Amino acid sequence: MRVKTDFKEIDELVDDLNKLKRSAYPKATRNTLNKAAFSAQRIARKDIGGGMTLRNKFTQRSILVDKARGLNPRNQIALVGSTADYMETQEFGGSKSRRGKVGIGIPTGYSSGEGENATPRKKLPRRPNQVANIRLSARKPRARSRKRRNIAKVRLARQTNSRFVFLHLRRSKGIFKVVGGKRNPKIKMVHNLSKTRVRIPKNPWLRPAAEKAQRLMPSFFRESLNAEINRLNLFR
Repeated sequence: MRVKTDFKEIDELVDDLNKLKRSAYPKATRNTLNKAAFSAQRIARKDIGGGMTLRNKFTQRSILVDKARGLNPRNQIALVGSTADYMETQEFGGSKSRRGKVGIGIPTGYSSGEGENATPRKKLPRRPNQVANIRLSARKPRARSRKRRNIAKVRLARQTNSRFVFLHLRRSKGIFKVVGGKRNPKIKMVHNLSKTRVRIPKNPWLRPAAEKAQRLMPSFFRESLNAEINRLNLFR
């Protein structure tokens, strides 16, 4: 008497187990890269808050991860970067320029409440001192000399309570805030418009985060290998 045995299901299990063994190492390397990438993302998002003056959460949210995919270790790449163009300038440095008589607006320490001599400024300008909230008078004094025009602008600002004026002084130009009484008004620069070209120094945010994450990769690889070994043991 012959008994016909169907090994089809067993063969499929054997094939699946062999596939798991072949994919275990590539999955471990892929998971290691992704863990390191997301670690660099977390570190960068945390550190830029202390190294940059942030207007909102957009800069932190712009740091994204493109995960490693596939099972060929040679083609596995995990990328970390920012979708904001200015973050490249922060990382590598650069310059900013503008043509015309009025230069690039640079908020002063007075505008942020840190004091006139605060260099570099570490805080954002206070809301009333932000460019979007400043209104300059459209009236232009007819005085011939620059000095008399500046005096007339300050007096006009006190009379109209506009508070802010654009003044071209001997060595600087910018937007000033008129403070004090009508008899003895004083001016405080809130935005310096003297320079038509500004050098932006390096402020690396990605490289330090990547280096910190790289030091964690051995532990990430160990965790990933153990996870794959445990997964294989479930099929034994």
